[in-house]
Amino acid sequence: MRICVINEFFYPDNTGGTGAVLSDLSRHLLKNYPDVQIDVVTSRNLYRSNQPLPHLEDWCGVCIHRLQTPRSNTPSLPGRLFANVAFSFAALFRMLRLGKFDVVLVGTAPPTTPMAAQIYKKLTKTPFVYITYDLEPDRAIVLGIVPKSNWAVKQIAKVQYRWLYSASKVVVLGRCMREYINKNYRLKLDDIAVIPIGFDTEKVRSLNKQTRFRREHEITGFVALYAGNFGRYHNFDTLLDAASELRDTDKNIQFVLVGDGAQGANIAKRVAAEKLHNVHVYPFVPEEEFEDLIASADVSIVTLEQGMEGLCVPSKLYSTMAAGRAIIAIIDAHSEVARVVEEANCGVNLEPGDSAGLVHALRRLSSDPAEVERMGRNARCTLEAEYSTARIAHQYYQVFCEITNTAPEKIGVELRSESWAHHAAANSSYSSDVESDIDVEKVPSS
Repeated sequence: MRICVINEFFYPDNTGGTGAVLSDLSRHLLKNYPDVQIDVVTSRNLYRSNQPLPHLEDWCGVCIHRLQTPRSNTPSLPGRLFANVAFSFAALFRMLRLGKFDVVLVGTAPPTTPMAAQIYKKLTKTPFVYITYDLEPDRAIVLGIVPKSNWAVKQIAKVQYRWLYSASKVVVLGRCMREYINKNYRLKLDDIAVIPIGFDTEKVRSLNKQTRFRREHEITGFVALYAGNFGRYHNFDTLLDAASELRDTDKNIQFVLVGDGAQGANIAKRVAAEKLHNVHVYPFVPEEEFEDLIASADVSIVTLEQGMEGLCVPSKLYSTMAAGRAIIAIIDAHSEVARVVEEANCGVNLEPGDSAGLVHALRRLSSDPAEVERMGRNARCTLEAEYSTARIAHQYYQVFCEITNTAPEKIGVELRSESWAHHAAANSSYSSDVESDIDVEKVPSS
């Protein structure tokens, strides 16, 4: 089965975005399924670096074809649109030169990439799988970047509709996204597969919180960590409002924010203006230091602005679970994140804007280390049992076999987590509700 993956970013991109996710997925597919061949059509760009990459590379058996295209992460909206379209057409022409594929896997980086897969399907009859990491123009409308009544926005919505219906299978990251597309685009539920991003259990382990990061930055006390993009669709006001409330009364509780993005300036402004000495802001750390960073947390925070549920699912949920840390999700209860946290019994769910609830949760958890440890253990066990990259790769493989009418290879891919089985048996505090929902002997279907 010859698969073509199209995405602007790919290995060695390590930003944690779609490039890193698809790199891990491709590596696991090749490792576990002998009948799979993968070509990747990507750019020579790295998301946060101007370092040029080679045009052609063999990485772990993946043949990477890199295109010289403009960078899409530019502040200019017309510049981004030009770069997006340029990459999409360049990818189309490269695929046509590479010969026949059995299936194309395309995401939303950049958002116009499905156009290349749709045209390629018309020319070659090759089916494509469309992963909607972020749904546009819906997300831009909710964020207030563009009005819903705008003529161009209406045209983009029509194009998005055609892409969704042209795909042989649409993959979404959570149940909330599946429900949103079914309701708003009227795509049948049978045509939508829910496959979470998941995380590679070998990349991040559950480590002791007395880390190098804590020592280097002289951080003590109970740490609430946010690590990732300071994006427009993340809610930081709730977090900073809680920090303001706790600043003088609960000095043991510290907020650590690691990353950068559109809201970085606003965060820095509030921290300085309100003298939030319990909020510490640091830039991104190198990939090799990420495991140490995330282990520094007592609890990790996942946020999303109101109205964004159904349009995206923060991937940091799964890296936090891999680290074995309790989660505080500041997010709508309908979202996939809130559902997973509740089902796994691995944290606390709060509505965006509920700073009083966040204050209460942090005070309660900081005084109950046994509960924090139990939540973290539940998180890691659930990640191993349900959301490992190996399991996610198997779900994609099933989708590929389904749409290409290919009989799956009968190989012994061991997806049962021995670590999970050991912990579930050994720890009576592990949630019985979680145990009843997880069948480690079964590979989840697509």
